[in-house]
This record gives sequence, structure tokens and C-alpha cells, in this order.
Amino acid sequence: MNTELLTDILLSPVALALLALLAERWFPWPEQWHPFAVLRLMAAYMSGKVNKPKRPVGQQRLAGFLAWLTMSLLVLLPAAIVFAGAEVELAIGWLILLVSLRQQPVIHAVRLADSHLQRGRKNAARAWLSRITWRDCDLLSEHGIAKTSIELRATSILEHRFTPLLFWFVGGPLAALGVRTLSELTQVWPVAQVKYRQFGLATHWLHTITHFLPSFLLALAARFIALFQRNKFKLQPLKRNPLFSTVLLSWIQSFSYCHRVSLGGPIQVQGIRISRQRFAGRPAELLIPRASRWQRQWQGFLVTCLVITFFALLIYRP
Repeated sequence: MNTELLTDILLSPVALALLALLAERWFPWPEQWHPFAVLRLMAAYMSGKVNKPKRPVGQQRLAGFLAWLTMSLLVLLPAAIVFAGAEVELAIGWLILLVSLRQQPVIHAVRLADSHLQRGRKNAARAWLSRITWRDCDLLSEHGIAKTSIELRATSILEHRFTPLLFWFVGGPLAALGVRTLSELTQVWPVAQVKYRQFGLATHWLHTITHFLPSFLLALAARFIALFQRNKFKLQPLKRNPLFSTVLLSWIQSFSYCHRVSLGGPIQVQGIRISRQRFAGRPAELLIPRASRWQRQWQGFLVTCLVITFFALLIYRP
């Protein structure tokens, strides 16, 4: 193997993805300096200007679609110009992937929430969870806090890790950034909230379409792992919920089935109770100490797949 071929392998998408995962994990990046913090503020400001509840349903949906299109262009167009005009495309593409893999705020918040819950400080745990979710956390019980924390961890595996990586390999850095931008807008404009019921419908549908394959692959892996476990709970048919992403619900169900933990159930949003399907399992509050290990295992699974692919390229290329 010559030097040129070795350089091509070390600068391959697999090697760059591994480096981005390590960088995102170990190098701190203040939340207020991250592009997605600005994106969320701009999205909230825009929705306040163009989302008028008194308008007809069709106009609200059109306004939501145009708002998504505008925010996507504001994010992707500058990134595309810099990426296309840069002399070091690989470095710019790697930075875009690093931005798309942002997970530290979620990990920090759920870790502190779990720590406060185990010490009996429920109010502090609720406060930390409310920073990273649009659900009402003020009245959560101990069981509700634990379930919310584990569900947020599972959601982060799908939206902040697997999906951007899959789009990185399929469509490059701009595809990864685009799908991550869509996830952020879905959190800012959740259809579960009444004021975004119609306005956020476009981002909700687009989120379902773009996350279908990643969710399916992760759910398949989780159910395959569950085949080798004993005392599994019965897997119930999935019930669709118009106010909660079906692909996300499918992944949470598979995560619950794999780790035998109780998830799902009703949630409260802006004082309104929204029913969701329950997934049977052991009480979530008893398994909180294991939640961080589960998340590390899933991320380790992704890293292992990348490492195997990297060495396969290193060994089998002529």
C-alpha cells in the first residue's frame, strides 16, 4: 500500500466521521457559541412573526413550510458557499459534520437530571429536563422524570448521532447539516403544542420522511439484540399518534423492548394531556443508573461499525 492510498483512506468519510465523534465527545463547545443556538432563536422569532393562529389552516401550513424553507436556506446556503469555494473541502466538510453531531447539551442536562433524581431533588431534575424538551416537566413524578430522561437519551441517539452520520455517508456534509437542522426546527415548532399544530406540520412530515430509514435500522438492531435476552416483555403493535412522530415512537418502543424498561405513556404539553401508547417494562426509576451505560453502548455500537468499516477499507483495498 503506497502513501497516496493510505492518505486517501485516512481522509475517507469513515475516518473523518470517527474523528468528528471523538472531537464532539471530548472537546467542550459552549452552547451559546454553537450555530444551532442561534438557529433556535431565529426560528422562535420567525414563528412569532408569521404564525398567526387566527389565519385559515391552509395559510398556517403554508407559512410553516415557507418558514422551514427560509431557515434551511439561511443555514445551508452559507455552508454550501463556503464548502464549495474552500481550498480545503475536507476540513470544511468535517467542521459541518462536527456541528451536525452536537449532543453535549442533551447529555449534560440528562446527566444532571439523573443525578438530582437519585438524590431526591425532583425539582432540580425537572428544571434540567425542561431546558431540553418542549414537554411540561413541572409536575412530573419520579417515574415521569426517569421515563423522560431515558426517552431523551434514546431520541438523542437517533437524531444527534445515527441520522446525521447516515446522511453524511449518503449525501455528504450538507445532507447531514440539513437533516440536523430539520430536527432542531421540529423541537422549536412541535405539533404537540397547540400554536404549532398546523404551522409545524411541514417540519413534522419532513422529519418523519427523513428519519424513517435511520429509525427502521436502529429499531431492527434493537429487536435483534432483544432476541438473545430472557424474560422479555410482550411487544405490542405500534399505535400511530398524529401529535408524536411515528418513526420516533417506533424507535422508543424498540429501545424499551431491548432494555426491558417502561417507556411511553401520556405526556403533558402546555397544560394539555396527550395520550401515547405505553411500552411495558421494568420501572424506569429503578434503571436510571443504567441509562448512561445504555447510551454509551449504542454509541459504542456506531463507533464499532465505523472502525470495522475503516479497517476493511485499510485491508481489502489494493
